[in-house]
Parts: sequence; structure tokens; C-alpha cells
Amino acid sequence: MAFADGRIDDWPPFRRLVWIQAIHAAGDALVAVSLAETLFFSVSIGEARDRVALYLLLTMTPFALLAPVVGPLLDRWRGSYRAALVIASAGRVLLAVVASTRTEDPALYPLAFGILVLSRAHSVGRSALVPEILPVGRTLVWANARLSIASLAGGSVAGAIGLGIHRLAGSSATLRLAAAAFVVTCFAGLGLPTVFRLRRHVPAVAVHLLLSPRLLAGGIATATSRAALGFLAFLIAFAIRREGYGLMGFALLALAAALGTLAGAALAPAMRRLVREPAILVGSLVAIGASAVAVSGGFSLARAVLLSGVIAVFTSTARLGFDALVQADAPEEVRGRTFARYETVFQVCWVAGAGFATAFPFGPSVGLRVAGLICVLGVVLAIRGVPPFAPLRTRLRRGNQR
Repeated sequence: MAFADGRIDDWPPFRRLVWIQAIHAAGDALVAVSLAETLFFSVSIGEARDRVALYLLLTMTPFALLAPVVGPLLDRWRGSYRAALVIASAGRVLLAVVASTRTEDPALYPLAFGILVLSRAHSVGRSALVPEILPVGRTLVWANARLSIASLAGGSVAGAIGLGIHRLAGSSATLRLAAAAFVVTCFAGLGLPTVFRLRRHVPAVAVHLLLSPRLLAGGIATATSRAALGFLAFLIAFAIRREGYGLMGFALLALAAALGTLAGAALAPAMRRLVREPAILVGSLVAIGASAVAVSGGFSLARAVLLSGVIAVFTSTARLGFDALVQADAPEEVRGRTFARYETVFQVCWVAGAGFATAFPFGPSVGLRVAGLICVLGVVLAIRGVPPFAPLRTRLRRGNQR
């Protein structure tokens, strides 16, 4: 199934995955639009903090299942990566339909919880599948960037449509449209190739590679960038509400983030031609911290929009770089569980950062400097390593030398 000129159209499995990713992101955006009104906009700032805190707790809980359960299952059966996409989409159809009837009910929280964990299971399966259908002559960063652009396009278009539908017909209609999007991804996923042979035993060295020096350093940098992203997102969101900029302010932030993500997807392949993935990850973290400190002198909507765009650029490059690092370094026997374990860590870090900003009402200037310190800590740990893991790295090096 090779192709001559590297066009996506000449590689049907990858083209199909790009379309699935775009529609998957559209469904997720519609769910986010419907939940935002319930959790954040329709109540006072104090009550919004309480609701957001509960939501963050719920979003972290399902990841306790992602690493020990979902990852190993993906690594065991033939066709499991495709099955993860199909099953996750089918589950989200059911949950979104039920949620559309419970928009004013506390049951909405566990339903949102289920939609989130299935969305992450979809993401793990997709990331693990990419190396198997990578177009000939293309890098993993290139493939991840194309999927990111598709995700941005699908999410942006659906988010705009969802806002209009939400204003006209309410959250229930938006959730039903999300369910329709998940139906499409479910059936489209059935057309993906069945890859991966059955492996009953996982080599010990493959498990050790989950904490290899390159993956560990990249994981630390990415985890820190996720923590900083969660912290900054909620710091800015509450500041925007407190200053009374309203829905227009959030729309400008979303637009800046979308453009920044697009720029990051375009920038990442060029960066990969110059430096390796770990350097991309550490450099992105430095840029996020520096930009937060640079605008900490005074808060305004213009500065918040600028910061949102810059953060989106470098969180995008970091995500694409780390995905490529795992896809290149993790043996296929443990690729699914590697993504699942790191995604669990990253989600915990994002929730910790978001929860920190939610629990403590930082002023924008102080909060932005705190974000800078978080990034500095991550850079130091990624470069110097974490002492508790030093013995493991030593054993791995000795094992490689043998």
C-alpha cells in the first residue's frame, strides 16, 4: 500500500483516520459547548468554582482505569486499536443521548465522566494505530500534525455550530448532535485496517522502556506543560468572568487558541527537522513559562488573548512531539499501555493545575508568575532527571551494554 508522492489521498487508511479524528473532535466540541453553560456560565463565580471542582474530580477518576485496564487490553488482541475507536464511539453515542435528557439533573456529571473516559480511550487507540498506517516517507510528527489540524478543523466548525444550536434549542439539542457525530465515527472506524498480531507475553525489556531516559524526560516536560495549561486555562477563565468580558471574551480566547494550535501543528514538523523530540518538548515548556511571565505585568483582554494563542502553539508542539516519541520508542508490544499510562499521568497533572487555579483565587499577575515557576521546575526535572529513577536508568544502561 505504498504511494509515490506522499499525498494523504494515496494512503486510504490514514485518510480515513484523519476524517475520523475530525468528526471525533467535532463531537467532543459539541459536548464541551453543552456542558460549559451548565458548569460555568449559568451560575455565580463562587458556585462555578464549586461545580468546576466537582467536574475536575470526576474527570480524573476514570483515568484510574485507563492505565491498568485499557492499555493492556489494547496490547493483547488483533484489531484492538480499531476496536477501541469503534467501541469508544458507540459508548459515547449512548451516553450523549442519555445526557441530552438529563441536562438539569446531577446525573449529568457521571454521564460527562463516561464521555470523557471513552474519549481518552479513543485517543489512546488512535495514537497507537498511527505507526501502523503511517504514509511511506513521512515522519510521525508529520502524521500527528495532520491529525491535530483535522481535530482543530472539526472542533472549531462544530463548536461554532454548537453555540448557535445551544442558543436556539438548548443543551439537549447540542448533545443529540454530538451523539450523531459519534455514530459517524463508530461506522467509519469499522473501515480501518486490522493490525497487530496476538501477543500473550510482553518482554521485560519492553516494560522497562516505559521509563527509558528519553521517554522519562519527555514525559516530565509534557506533564509539566499539561499542569501549566490546566492552571493557566482556569486562571484566565475566572479572570475573564471577574472582569466582566462575558461570552465575547471567551470567544476571542477560543479563536486565539484555535489559531495557535494550527500554528503549532504547522511548526512541529519543521522543528523536528532541526532537533529531536526531547528538545522540542523542553523548548516548548520554556516558551510557555516565558510567555506567562512576560504578560504578568497587568491583566487585560488583549494580553489574555495573546497568551492563549502562544500557549496553544507550544502545547500543540509538545503534544505532537511526545506522541511521536512514544510511537518511535515504545515497542509495539506495549505501545497501547505506554500511551495509556502517560495519558493518565498527564490528565492528573492537568487536573492538579486546574484545581490549583480553581481552589485558590490568584490574581492574574501572581498566577502568571506561578505558572512560570511551574514551567521552570519542569525544565529542571526534565534536564537533570528525577533522583528516584536514577537506579532504574542505570540498570537499563547496563542491560543495553550487555
